[in-house]
Parts: sequence; structure tokens; C-alpha cells
Amino acid sequence: MTTNKNDLERVDDLVDLVEKLPDEERQIVLQKLEIYQGDLPHPEILEGYNNLFPEAAKLIIENGVAESEHRRKMEEKYLSGNIAAHKFGQVLGFIVALLIIACGTFLIFTGYSIAGSIMTGTTALGVILF
Repeated sequence: MTTNKNDLERVDDLVDLVEKLPDEERQIVLQKLEIYQGDLPHPEILEGYNNLFPEAAKLIIENGVAESEHRRKMEEKYLSGNIAAHKFGQVLGFIVALLIIACGTFLIFTGYSIAGSIMTGTTALGVILF
């Protein structure tokens, strides 16, 4: 929901008017003022829906509960997927590092000691530092 500058000015004007009322009248206004926020409509609104269509409030609440359960399941799947992907990436990185170190070791034993040392050393440093 977006609010523009005129809406905010109107709210400020209304607050100023309420603050200028005598204490007794201000208390009555504040008692009538009700702020409601939530996933489900206000109970009075639900009662109005029930007057239009019997059991509408029950259906609205059941829908809200089902939507909450669905959202939790989707969040759980998302988190589980991220954890699995992270673990899979770590395993693959470890396997690649072992392969590079094995290739570097092979190069050292076959007479290419400088290339093998660089390959093995940089891979080992990369694994240790990152």
C-alpha cells in the first residue's frame, strides 16, 4: 500500500484536530479509534461476510491457515535446498582440489617438479585460505 504526501498531510491534520479537543472528547475519540493489522480480516468484517454468506468466516480462516502452512512448507523446502546445494558445492570443491593436488603430485614424480609444485601449492593454499 502506497501513501502519498496528501494522505500524510490529511492524517497530520486529523491528529492535530484530535489533540485540540477537550480531554473528555479526546478520550472518546481515542476509545473509538481502532487499529487492526493482521493476515485475517477484523472479526467485525468476518461477521459481515458471514451475514452475506453463511460460513464465509470459517472458509476465510481455513484459507488463511492453509496459506500459512503452505508458506512454511515452501520456506522449509527453500532452506533445505540451499543447505543441500551448499554441501554439494563443498564436496565438489574438495574433489576438484584433491584431483588437482593428485595431478600436481604426479607431475612432480614424472620430472615436472616446478609445474607440479606450483599446481599443488596454489591448490593447497586456495583450500586453506578459502
